[in-house]
Amino acid sequence: MKSPLISASEFFKKVQNTVYLFKNLWKENTTALLHAPLDVDKTAKAVEIAADITAAGRKVVYVNTSDSLSEHADSVQKMENLFVYTPSYTSPDEPTDYADLVISGIEGIIAKTDIRIFIIDSVTRIAALSFGRNASPAYVMKRLVSLQLRHKLSFLVIAHDSNKSTDRTLLTLADAELAECPKPEEKTTQPVATADKPEFPNASESSEFSEFSEQSSPCQKLTRSQRRRIYRNKTPKLFVE
Repeated sequence: MKSPLISASEFFKKVQNTVYLFKNLWKENTTALLHAPLDVDKTAKAVEIAADITAAGRKVVYVNTSDSLSEHADSVQKMENLFVYTPSYTSPDEPTDYADLVISGIEGIIAKTDIRIFIIDSVTRIAALSFGRNASPAYVMKRLVSLQLRHKLSFLVIAHDSNKSTDRTLLTLADAELAECPKPEEKTTQPVATADKPEFPNASESSEFSEFSEQSSPCQKLTRSQRRRIYRNKTPKLFVE
């Protein structure tokens, strides 16, 4: 029986040879979570990521469960290495649960093709169309991660922020996080600072707002403490550019 142990030197050789699929966030053979509120077009960002990967000659399967891919036909049709899989589902009375259909469909694809990169749109939709344990986005996410680990796949899983508890659970299962947030509306008039009414109530609020608004590097990942401060002070989160 082959030993499951490898030497430390062999382990770090694998780490050093890591291939990134998207910038320095989504690694090959890992699961990345792309999440955002309902009013943010996450499919548009996923299509952009797919375009980058396919342009490099890699094949990608887009698992289309939310039927939002049709809104990006102009971009999708230009990608020769992008393939779309829409799980067959006509009625909730079908004997096979929807989550089971999606998982078995992915297993069929990897058995018949050499494609190992998948975009799942979305875990929230799969759970909504499922029953029992599969009705939980967290449980569906566990099944996807298990599939990814078992077959050494690369998953980009899209999720809606239904609530903070679910969001935190999904993040603990993912290897990387790509967060999308609505852009703050531009103000038509700039506030005028006066002696009686300063632009910021106090110096601490001004410095905290600048700290986050000036971080403009793409795909910036925030720490938990930074997220809490953003939420508490109602400052805008960062976009994945």
